[in-house]
Order: sequence, then C-alpha cells, then structure tokens
Amino acid sequence: MFKRTFIPAKAGAIWGLRAVVDTLFPPGCWADEEAMGMGGLSEKVRREIGVLAAQNYCRRCGLTVGPFARNDWRNRCHRCGQRNAGVKRTARVGTFSEPLITLVHRLKFGRSWEVAEVLAPFLHHAIEQVATESGVGVDYLVPVSLHWTRRAQRGFNQAEELARKVAVLGGWQVRCALRRVRRTAEQARIDTPTRRAENLKDAFVCRKDAWRGALADKHLWLIDDVSTTGATLRAAAMAIVKLPKEMRPASLNAAVVCVTDHGSPPAEAEVVG
Repeated sequence: MFKRTFIPAKAGAIWGLRAVVDTLFPPGCWADEEAMGMGGLSEKVRREIGVLAAQNYCRRCGLTVGPFARNDWRNRCHRCGQRNAGVKRTARVGTFSEPLITLVHRLKFGRSWEVAEVLAPFLHHAIEQVATESGVGVDYLVPVSLHWTRRAQRGFNQAEELARKVAVLGGWQVRCALRRVRRTAEQARIDTPTRRAENLKDAFVCRKDAWRGALADKHLWLIDDVSTTGATLRAAAMAIVKLPKEMRPASLNAAVVCVTDHGSPPAEAEVVG
C-alpha cells in the first residue's frame, strides 16, 4: 500500500490535492497509516482511544478528574469553575491528545468526511453512557453551526457530519436548530477564556422552528468536535436559553470528541470552543 504522512492542510489547493491523493491511494489507518483494522483504525490506535475514553472525567464540565472521584453529573468537580459550557451534562471521547488530534484534524482540515464515521461509535458510546447514568433521554442531536462563509470555505460542517453519523448509530434525530449570524475571529488565535467568550457573544441564534416550539420539552445534545474553554458551547447554549420559557428544552447537554484539558490549546492547533 502507498504510505504517506498526514500534514494538516494550510490552503484550499492543498485540500484539493489531498482529496485526489486519498482517492487514488486510500490511507491505511486514518491516524497512523498502519494497516487498516476494523472501522478504519488500526488495533493500536483503537487501543489508544480506548485508554483515553476510559479516563474518569466530570460529567458536568468534561474535565479529567481523579480515578476515584465521583462523576455524577449532579456534583460539580473541583475544576468546574474553569469551564462553563452552559450545559447540564458533558459527554466526551477523550482529551485533546493523540491519536484524537490527528483524527480531528483530518476531519476538520483535510476534508476527509469518512473520519466522522470512524469517530462516531466512540462519541455514540460516550453519549449513551452519560445519558444512561443520569437517566436523561436523547431527543435531538444539535450540531454547533458554522458561519456560512466558513462553511463555504471548508466545504462542510464537521459538527454536522459527526451528528449525522452518531444519530444513525443511536436511532436519534439531528436538528440543525442553530444559525451562526456573526463571523467571529478564530478561537485558536485568542489567548484568554474571557476574550474567547467575548469573541462569541451573540454569535448564534435559534432558527425559526425553535421559536415555534420544536425544541420544547426535548432533551438536546449539542455536538462539536473539540471544546477548549467551553466558550463555543456556551454561546450556542445561550442562544437556546434565550427562547421563551415554554419553548425551551427539558435539558441541554453537550457531546464532543475532545476536551482540551489544560489552560490553552497547543499553538499549532486550531480548535473550536
């Protein structure tokens, strides 16, 4: 098999070239180019993701906690004050580390839509686990929206791709209830949680069907790829909270592939939220 090393895309021309290469020379494992195992991942990568998914984390904020800490969503962990995503529960696959970094970058910047299907079983399991533990349902998966200009530039919304693949596995519904009305600066270029929150202020609004009661008394799960400070999730959640009381959901939760479990993301990583 033709082998190549994945380099994060920097421009549209490179994205197009990579799409041609992927077609002519399909990759092995999406994360490390080893021989492909089940579901597009080598056994080694699957084990590494399993280790990340097995970490104990707070079901409210999504941050890692000690192995013996209670992870009941009703109890705030000692780190909850570091991240306020505006949701009641958070499900995650793992921390923002390898091999999840490579997989998210392939999906987000490499235009490799197939990676959404590779990640979907892990995200589906995370949602089911938290939903079962807390006794809450899953009525709608709500992908965090992109501004139309960024979606046109990227060609798709990675959060929407993830939501659709996860929905198939869970027998759930996807509802694109949010619209991004303001093109914001890239979150990765903003160095503090406060400025990140300011950057996203009033960036989202609910679509008309939400104002007609489509979300009323439903259990919603916001879907995104990466949460760094929780600012993007919080801004999206606040748009839903602004609905009149009789139109609000029964619960508002979040599910992401990765949580950045430190003060700021690596300089080279363009991550959301």
